[in-house]
Amino acid sequence: MSELVEFVEAPGRFMEPTEGALVVHTPWFVLLGGTDGVWASVQGVRLRDGEAPAAVAEVRELLPEAESRVVSWWLSDRATPAGVEEQLLDAGLQLIADDYLLDGLLATTPPPAGPPEIEVRIATTAEQWVEIRELQDGVFDNPPERRPTRERLLSEFGRTGASLFGAWLDGELVGAGGGTPTSRGVLLWGGSVREDARGRGCYRALVRARWDEAVRRGTPALTVSANDQSSPALRKLGFEKVLGFRRIEDVISVP
Repeated sequence: MSELVEFVEAPGRFMEPTEGALVVHTPWFVLLGGTDGVWASVQGVRLRDGEAPAAVAEVRELLPEAESRVVSWWLSDRATPAGVEEQLLDAGLQLIADDYLLDGLLATTPPPAGPPEIEVRIATTAEQWVEIRELQDGVFDNPPERRPTRERLLSEFGRTGASLFGAWLDGELVGAGGGTPTSRGVLLWGGSVREDARGRGCYRALVRARWDEAVRRGTPALTVSANDQSSPALRKLGFEKVLGFRRIEDVISVP
């Protein structure tokens, strides 16, 4: 089980960098910088007392200087030292109350299939990729500064190893979900369903489609970080909590 905990806590340890992405392993953390020009994450945090300011500075230096980034620092109960969160906050990070406590979930058995009226398809063109990604940003109501540009999304399609799935109901795109392959399974992200289509099985269908993709790749496991809204739904689909996360963030903007 310890290896599976590591998979949930720091999936970057089992991911090969794709063109345009940044994956940096240090004794302090694993840094993952995405290809969308907005999001990055720091995982597997192992610091000693007093090292937080230097670790934050190193992350800021590692990210491309010309980008604006929202850097999520993911802290589990295995992060060190005991007061690492307070030390990182003192070093300039921020706590967002409604995006702070999350569950690290793992599934190693097939989740139930979605209803037949939901059609889930993987994005196979840049235009489909953009359409699905923009739906995600709309459902999450991300502000403009936290949304990739359309041009960036078009270029992201050919530069990432992730897969993006869309869910169609009555011929209309109503849901989305991403999956990043690793050598231990697929990391889920961005599961989202339009409010007017909820309760119809779209979310369940998107989870099952990504499970099927994990099986196709020979890595039958799914992991995801989930908030208090999605965690109960995922547990009903067979996910189990492996550990808890506290998410704090650093917003880096270079004029």
